[in-house]
Amino acid sequence: MKLENRLPAEGINSSDENPLKELAWLVAGGLAAVFLLVFTVSLAAQWLAPRVPYKYEAKLAATLPPFATTPDNEAGRAVQKELQGIADRLAAQMQLPSEMVLRIGYRDEATVNAFATLGGQVVFFRGLLTRLESEDALAMVMAHELAHLKYRHASAALGRGVAIGVILSVISSDLGSSAAGNVLSTAGLATLLSFNRDQERDADDAALHALHAEYGHIGGAVDLFNVMQTLPGGKRESSSAAVELLRTHPLTQSRVNSVAIWASNNGAATDRPRRPLPPAIASLRGVNKP
Repeated sequence: MKLENRLPAEGINSSDENPLKELAWLVAGGLAAVFLLVFTVSLAAQWLAPRVPYKYEAKLAATLPPFATTPDNEAGRAVQKELQGIADRLAAQMQLPSEMVLRIGYRDEATVNAFATLGGQVVFFRGLLTRLESEDALAMVMAHELAHLKYRHASAALGRGVAIGVILSVISSDLGSSAAGNVLSTAGLATLLSFNRDQERDADDAALHALHAEYGHIGGAVDLFNVMQTLPGGKRESSSAAVELLRTHPLTQSRVNSVAIWASNNGAATDRPRRPLPPAIASLRGVNKP
């Protein structure tokens, strides 16, 4: 038997395809796989968050700067105390996680907003409180934010953000760590802005139940939505007063109509006498500062 070293056939390692086209297919396939993974993880985070014991969320929240801080003046602390009192009464109707310590913060700022975040925290801004004419309307906002805490919506949103940051690190370690770090460092606002329509709908439903149980009617919801419809959504009232409520709590006509539908389905009145605002909160309506 004669052995010989034969040269490979010409063209064996060549292709008629343009190498840039092959690269484009590889990149497109990789990106599609990443997007599919992000979508899957996002869904998993929403499903998993309410099932993780609350103590782990509380432990994470303890490592972050607190949002529900105590005001540094007596007037602010009086407002915070009244907000806390309303929250405690509503929470008794809402079956929040048993280990949750509810903390209501107040910020003396013109921003028209309120938000819920990790660790049982809810923050109200002066700009919103000055727009509300009754405790009932204020209670609707409060119950809505407490419902976000009840359903662990902030935890689900944070889980999505961190998971997406981890996935992005596959593409770039700097990109991934930056995304995850930004979510963790601004957890309160990041989770707030990522609440979806289903979560907002669930929060509204739970809030209406609490409002009806506490006040015997849901007139506060009607009042609140009337106020929201008068706000210049997304525009600034002054150089420092931003209307954030319509960005973070999207208002659609169907959402307004759902109040009337809920009242009809549950035999709830929508127009009964309202409770006046507590004195410290009521005094804010005479405050006009940026």
